[in-house]
Amino acid sequence: MLREDMPYDVIRRRLMFTFAVLIILPVLVVFLSTTYSFKETSLSKIETIEATTCNHMKDVISLFLKKQENLLTTLSGMYSMKEIGNQGFLDKLFITVSQMHEIVDLHVINASGKQIAYVGPYRSKIRNKNYQEQPWFKDVLITGRHISDIYTGYRDVPHFVVAVTDPLKTYVLRATINSDIFNSLLLRAQLGINGDAYIINSRSEFQTPSLQGATRLTSEEEKLLERHEGTVVQAIDNYIYATNWIKDGQWLLVIKSLPADSLGLYYQKRKFNFIILVSTSAVALVVAAFIAYFMVRGLEKITTRTQEVNQQMVQVEKMATVGRLAAGVAHEVNNPLQMITNQAGWINELLQEEDPEEMKNLSEYRDAVEKIRYHVRRAGTVTHRLLGFSRKMEEEKECLNINKLIEETISFVENDAKNNNITIVKKFGAKLPSTMSDGPQLQQVFLNLLNNSMDATGSDGTIEIRTRADAKTIYMQFADDGPGIKEKILGKIFDPFFTTKDPGKGTGLGMSISYSIMRKLGGTIEAQNLEDGGALFTLTLPIIKLGE
Repeated sequence: MLREDMPYDVIRRRLMFTFAVLIILPVLVVFLSTTYSFKETSLSKIETIEATTCNHMKDVISLFLKKQENLLTTLSGMYSMKEIGNQGFLDKLFITVSQMHEIVDLHVINASGKQIAYVGPYRSKIRNKNYQEQPWFKDVLITGRHISDIYTGYRDVPHFVVAVTDPLKTYVLRATINSDIFNSLLLRAQLGINGDAYIINSRSEFQTPSLQGATRLTSEEEKLLERHEGTVVQAIDNYIYATNWIKDGQWLLVIKSLPADSLGLYYQKRKFNFIILVSTSAVALVVAAFIAYFMVRGLEKITTRTQEVNQQMVQVEKMATVGRLAAGVAHEVNNPLQMITNQAGWINELLQEEDPEEMKNLSEYRDAVEKIRYHVRRAGTVTHRLLGFSRKMEEEKECLNINKLIEETISFVENDAKNNNITIVKKFGAKLPSTMSDGPQLQQVFLNLLNNSMDATGSDGTIEIRTRADAKTIYMQFADDGPGIKEKILGKIFDPFFTTKDPGKGTGLGMSISYSIMRKLGGTIEAQNLEDGGALFTLTLPIIKLGE
């Protein structure tokens, strides 16, 4: 809420802040909601891409493993143990199946676990080796197929094996798979420079190397080993993981990505939106400043005008109150003044009958009576002014020529002006229109202004009187070259009983009575100081034609 006594700069700042908030706040809300929505959409898209990649890699790996298994199944179904157990035949067969560089070696093992033929780089190490007690050998005889975990074994090289039996389970055909080719499949699943893709078994053992060099799972990542169906996407720390169990639930495929690597478009969009926000905020502040400035400027004008009207109303009320008081005082004073006048006249009559020779102080008595009469008349003038100030005099409107009226008024003070070497300069407007008004009351105003100007200029001063008119108003200006009016009392000069003259030289009623007369006649009177010194009184009077 704005208080009436609040400084305008405070009001301006509050309005500017309010307008800025009203403009910027909706833009900020839109920016935050749009940015949040776009980020959520981007994260959702990343999760979708990661889940799709995980599903795709599951299919690729499953197809790769199935391809190796199907190849061995086809070979075991085509050749008997006698044929495939022949070392020369196996060597030729290996040349054919190893052209893709996926198979490292081939084993032919009979049903009792004895190796009967082998082709590959480790022939000397595994000659006459028996696998009867190996778990994988027992598993392949039971299920007809086996795919191992990746291990090093005596080769000291990570690898895994695929083994199948012939339809009659008379022998086992086993192949060692090149893990490098298998590992290369996961390179396609890397999402971003900080992304990772690997396969682990149920015991948290890495079946393929981590693309980021990880050697073991963190405690949080251990939760990924919980059994689930299909592809599951979840967030751990700052990463998003997509997991899916493959190879009949023996291996877990893990796709790991850092969202920041894939949020380039989001960051670009956020930067663009931020620039829009800053630009909009800057424009909003400028607009708010302009709006606040013009609103406060208008408010200041309205307030100033209101204060002027209030001051005029206070002045009118003050004049009315003092007028009522003045009327009572004037009536109370007039009665004893009349009695003093009567008694002074009676004393004067008695003195006329006295013998001058018998009364030594007769002349002094007569001087005393004249002094009494003089001061009674002076007191009567003051009470007359009080009555004129307090009540509406009978207006006797007549057609007046203001220039002539001022000329007549100047004649009343010409002698005093000459005695004090005061020059009265007349700059009357030519062809000044006549107006219907009260001449005697206007002369009283003019006389008050002339007397005040003469008192202000003292000796060797100048008083300048100017008149002019427009279509509706006559303007009269009385200027002097005296010291002017002090700024702190400029607003008080029309107050009743306010005077700057020495005690006994002024009653303080002249200007207040002049103010009252001008308002009664429909005009105005204003006072101001001139830039070069001296005071200027400006009077206005409406032009009223006869009959209006």
